Amino acid sequence: MSDVIPMHRHGGQSGASVCKPTQWAPISLRWAIFAVGLALSPFADFLSVRAVHGLDAASGDARYSLFVRGGMVIGLFIVLLTSGRVRLSSWRTALLAMVAIVASAVTYAFGDMSSAEFALQAVFVLKVFSFFVCFAALSGMSNRQLDELEPIMRFTLLAYALSIIAGAVFSIDIFRSYWANTQIRSGYKGIVYAQNEASALMIAGLGYGLLSALTSGWSAWRRVLVGSIVLASLLVGTKAAMAGVIAMTCSYLYCRHRILQATIRALAVAGVLAGIALAVYLSVPSVRRAVQLSLQYFMYQHDRAGGAGMLSTVLSGRDIKFSNVWGGLAKDDYVALLTGGYPVVRYLVEIDVPDLVLAMGLPVCAIYLWSVGKAFLYGEAGAVPRFGKWFFFVLMATACTAGHVLVSAIVSPYLAMIAVLVKRAAAERRSSTREVSDE
Repeated sequence: MSDVIPMHRHGGQSGASVCKPTQWAPISLRWAIFAVGLALSPFADFLSVRAVHGLDAASGDARYSLFVRGGMVIGLFIVLLTSGRVRLSSWRTALLAMVAIVASAVTYAFGDMSSAEFALQAVFVLKVFSFFVCFAALSGMSNRQLDELEPIMRFTLLAYALSIIAGAVFSIDIFRSYWANTQIRSGYKGIVYAQNEASALMIAGLGYGLLSALTSGWSAWRRVLVGSIVLASLLVGTKAAMAGVIAMTCSYLYCRHRILQATIRALAVAGVLAGIALAVYLSVPSVRRAVQLSLQYFMYQHDRAGGAGMLSTVLSGRDIKFSNVWGGLAKDDYVALLTGGYPVVRYLVEIDVPDLVLAMGLPVCAIYLWSVGKAFLYGEAGAVPRFGKWFFFVLMATACTAGHVLVSAIVSPYLAMIAVLVKRAAAERRSSTREVSDE
């Protein structure tokens, strides 16, 4: 198989690259809002992390990232509405978001949720649905506009990865996963607010980098990007980030090569990574201390859980959180499982699916997950559609164990870009198959 899976991305998309004069303004504005919002995100995240750690006395609770990403999503939503080209499926998705917010409003009206909790819950729901806004915005761009976004995507992902690497190399306190007296395990999250969110971002970023290599070959920049993300993922210090590197690498190899070749290469990559990790562990004392600190933490989780020690160790105690929430649901006869509106922001399980069910209700959550799956899963053959299936599997496995994937606004733009690239590859494959059958 050749090194590049051909995709005619510069040729334009039917109905997108050739537009009427009246359509140029909203499409150009859509690109500008997405590009500016994405480019400013790392800087806004840095300011948020800096404020959280008390270095900005005037705004210790500031969430600059919320303003930047919230402004981007709202701007994209307004442009999509005013363009007059909103699909029926997008209206259905918007209705789902409104139903989830109304369910929270009902809980607030009956006094089971404070006004601050209701505001946070509304933001939580909007973050969950921001993926669809980004997906709709990118779907309306031409292939050339998507290509022009690539340097910005690469820059932001490199900024996040390099901040993690710099945090580890220079022992920058505000970039640690745990800070000051709470340094109970090793790891660095860089300029991202939470370490599990950093893990999800690294998985999405690695997926984007590998997909770009699958469609356009291994340029020098792509090698730097993928290498930086792999190194950063190992330094985050979470099981999800390390497992994500292996899972995404295997996904790429099994889409790129035949089964036997992919297996041999996957074992070789795992062996190289294990060898490097062992060499670093044996030669660098600070790394040994960091590993020992994390092992002590995992043993604590195991001993604390008693009979369910292994499960609690894998889930970092999230099963205990779920058990506590389940007890609270029992007091109200589990009504929130159907209706949603449960104040999840008060006590998150930190596993995406249970949190989404509690916030939105099981029917709305099921439709939501089905809609997300549709964005990545296509029946066409080919390396890129197959990569979409593998990526969705890794995504959901992470969401159901480590969380902070579907509920993260920082990850949504990268997930949306991957989904659009997979969608267009599947459409191109479908079109070429029809042309061959017509002949």
